[in-house]
Amino acid sequence: MTVWEPVALLVSGSIAATVGILRVTRDPRRVSTGVLLLAAVVLLGSGIGVVVAGSAPLVVPRPRLAAVATFLPVVIGIVLLANGIAVIRKEGRSPTTLTPVVVGAGLMLLSAGIAVVVVQPAAPTRLTWLTVLCCALGGYFVAHLIAFGGYALLYSNLPDRPQADAVVILGCGLHRGSVTPLLAARLDRGIRAYRTAVDAGALPVVVTCGGQGPDEATSEADAMARYLATHGVHAHCIVRERHSRNTAENIENCVRELAVRGTPRDRIRMTMVTSDFHVLRTAVFTRRLEIDAQVVGARTAGYFIPAAFLREFFAVLVTQYRRTHLIVATGAVVALAAIVVGVVPR
Repeated sequence: MTVWEPVALLVSGSIAATVGILRVTRDPRRVSTGVLLLAAVVLLGSGIGVVVAGSAPLVVPRPRLAAVATFLPVVIGIVLLANGIAVIRKEGRSPTTLTPVVVGAGLMLLSAGIAVVVVQPAAPTRLTWLTVLCCALGGYFVAHLIAFGGYALLYSNLPDRPQADAVVILGCGLHRGSVTPLLAARLDRGIRAYRTAVDAGALPVVVTCGGQGPDEATSEADAMARYLATHGVHAHCIVRERHSRNTAENIENCVRELAVRGTPRDRIRMTMVTSDFHVLRTAVFTRRLEIDAQVVGARTAGYFIPAAFLREFFAVLVTQYRRTHLIVATGAVVALAAIVVGVVPR
């Protein structure tokens, strides 16, 4: 080990951390900032570890490392399967509630492949190379998941802005015409943001967003408005947006409602309230639409966190890092083709 190795890690980590902090202070609504901050943590941690270890780094026995690599995915997979089953029982079947089951089953299959490779002879086989490829892709997605989840939690806990023309609360469905616990958490968080703005001397309106489903007797916006009125928000401060069906429509229709009331798009200062797992994707929408908005997150029930964060993570993967994903996918296809036709050692 040369003296330059820890120095390079520490300098690189410090640069990444500085840039990440500057991005958070200037405009935190970039998902890529989470990746930058994760890189800073890894680089700084590695640099500190190298300095502490000195010239005699800690050596982990190979059998123990193999055991951890084999059984850790099994443990995580079982936890996700159990969580998915519990969520399905409470919330019913949906793409969101099925996500932990699918991911958990995938991790257990990956662990089985690792176990087979561990007991194989030293010479690489097609199964070995295929497992290595799957582990590399898994590591790539796990890194993005950690960056996304960590930054979503950081972003959702940023201080409320004291000045806001509107506090916008996004709907998330009713149950038999009543506010669900998940939606109630958003409404309570919105009331907090509203009171923060009022205490700072602002006079914001509170916009409730959500249309009426075909099997619902009332719109989400109306049910949310009733909840707010019973919790101390004056009726004349509440604006009901009853026509949106998704997040993008929530934002666009809300901006239109405010413009009708005399606040033009380019002058709106908005605090938008959703669940903590949903803050980053909502923030990306507001940034793309060039709206001055801070998105704050309401806490999610513990049992629902894995399903919600995994669902949002896959949604973000579809909309973010497209070029990076394309490069990785192309490399994976080439590697898989090489394994299948036998170009790699057998």
